[in-house]
Amino acid sequence: MASPLGVRFERPVNVPPRSVTEVFPAMPGLYLHIPFCRTICPFCPYNKVAYHADLAADYLRGLEQETAMYLAALPGPFPSLYVGGGTPTLCLDEMAGLLATLPITGERAIEVLPTHMTPSGASRLRDLGFDYVSLGVQSFDRRVLRRLQRPGSPRTNRTAIEIALGSFACVDADLIFDSACDDPQILLDDLGVCFRYGVDQVSTYPLMRFGFTPFGKGRHARRGEHALLRAATGLAESLGYERRSVWTFNRIGSPAYTSITRPYYLGLGAGAASFAGSLFAVNHFGLDRYRATLGAGRLPVARTARLSPPAAAAYRAFWQAYTGRVPLEGGDPLLAHPLAVALRNGSRLMGWSRRSGDGVVLTRSGYDRYHDLERWVTYHLIEPLWAEMMDEHRSTAEAGTS
Repeated sequence: MASPLGVRFERPVNVPPRSVTEVFPAMPGLYLHIPFCRTICPFCPYNKVAYHADLAADYLRGLEQETAMYLAALPGPFPSLYVGGGTPTLCLDEMAGLLATLPITGERAIEVLPTHMTPSGASRLRDLGFDYVSLGVQSFDRRVLRRLQRPGSPRTNRTAIEIALGSFACVDADLIFDSACDDPQILLDDLGVCFRYGVDQVSTYPLMRFGFTPFGKGRHARRGEHALLRAATGLAESLGYERRSVWTFNRIGSPAYTSITRPYYLGLGAGAASFAGSLFAVNHFGLDRYRATLGAGRLPVARTARLSPPAAAAYRAFWQAYTGRVPLEGGDPLLAHPLAVALRNGSRLMGWSRRSGDGVVLTRSGYDRYHDLERWVTYHLIEPLWAEMMDEHRSTAEAGTS
């Protein structure tokens, strides 16, 4: 499979762990994917399946096996841990043994369904070592929650924030807005709630319409989104927050809750991806294929793309620019590549960025352009790959039940 970006994905027969671990320019962040949900939200494009206790227990045994294969080749320690899904808080007991074996020196982050952020749930997360949490709030507006088919309610979302604050080193609240359908004031009102609570970070995601989801394709009001995010920036600044990436706002002085903007990451689990600079790898999405490959003694890698130095530098520079700031120095060889330097200098010439201290930062126009570019990359690189992997997942499942 080749994307319009010139990245060609191959189907490897066997990927030895060291062929992945040896190409990382620096120690990667560790990502674990837990694909289980009690209810499937129709807008969500991520790899997920309905939760069953036996299925989850079997999956975690496979995840432990995959982790052990990598730890034998890359013993760590890892600078960070990120657990996403799905709904990973459904599987805390099943994950406990695995989490205890992971050598992590920095933050331990996990995505949390707001209905699971109870006093006992928060205590359990702390006992497992998690100090960063991301609450899938999405909105405090009942109409938006109903359309997104989210469990819980505006009150549930508020209670989750109240319990999380003061209990964790970093609390992120995720909000989704759909400028083609929603009143723009809804996002500003939702942001105001989060800012006044004092959460560390608010992530504001425009609804992505993947063709393989029940929501299907839909239009985007690009200029309306630019105006809305500019208004959000003004609101943030008036309440002691700053825009710290294309889609996130942080309380000044707070830590950042980050996932794919980490420079390099090793992804474990069904549907997880890894970026090692010159290598991009994606695991099987289907749980049966994932477990069967591990059962044969092989890593469950379904697709790999070998990136040329310019392609790797462009990919790395793109995600670094998404954070709103690109350092001029820092030792990352991909950001020092001539193509990355040319992209950085070109963005300044076009007025998308400006010099600030020891780096360059996005201008208001730059944020608008990267908002559009992020969506373009999502629809032209991520969606085609995931759609192909989802089709493989479904066809395998249908063959197993026929």
